[in-house]
Amino acid sequence: MTDGSAQQVEVLQANVNHCARAQDLLVQHVAEWSIGAAVVVEPYCVPPLPTWVGDADGLVAITSPRTGDRPPLSRIDSGPGYAAARWGEFVIVAAYFSPNRPLRAFEDFLERVGEVIGRAAPAPVLLMGDLNAKHSAWGSPVDDPRGEALYDWAVGAGLEVLNRGNVDTCVRRNGASIVDISLASPVIAARVVDWRVLEDVETLSDHRYIRMGVSNRPQRPVQGLRGRARRFP
Repeated sequence: MTDGSAQQVEVLQANVNHCARAQDLLVQHVAEWSIGAAVVVEPYCVPPLPTWVGDADGLVAITSPRTGDRPPLSRIDSGPGYAAARWGEFVIVAAYFSPNRPLRAFEDFLERVGEVIGRAAPAPVLLMGDLNAKHSAWGSPVDDPRGEALYDWAVGAGLEVLNRGNVDTCVRRNGASIVDISLASPVIAARVVDWRVLEDVETLSDHRYIRMGVSNRPQRPVQGLRGRARRFP
């Protein structure tokens, strides 16, 4: 994405719920759709390959197939529930936090992820994951304490909310919710094209895929946060 023409790379976000068949299907979709990079939450396994970067506990992974002129993944950091890798000009961070852990532990987790983002500066960041947090900024009909903590943290970290609309990202028998969240530095957010939840694609998981394009050119002016985590209309 470095020549004079407008181009974009496709990015996918998924939670495969530790299911082997769901991960196999995801890998198949990555190939069929020419996905440049994918964040995999709750993977079945993290293959010991240079095209995969995982966290310390097998809770998240980042993968990028080595085809064409795609840049390689380069691990930056990882810890329980998060992994960060440089991919070309920006840094991808994958994150997961269990819904069963207390708010204080979540705040500590965000602090550690924030330190990773700080060390990656000045590279822009794309953060994707299932943080089990609810807030109207990413389409949830209710705010919970974890969502409020994440929202405030995103403002402090200089990240914008990419989620748009109010399509549920997790659908279970006992209810549905929007817990899969995409955040980005303003310079990346300005280049995001067609962020959407794929409602009609089978995932073999209780989570839907999220897909977006990242262009090599801004699609809107780069805007500062001015005290609020910006949400796409």
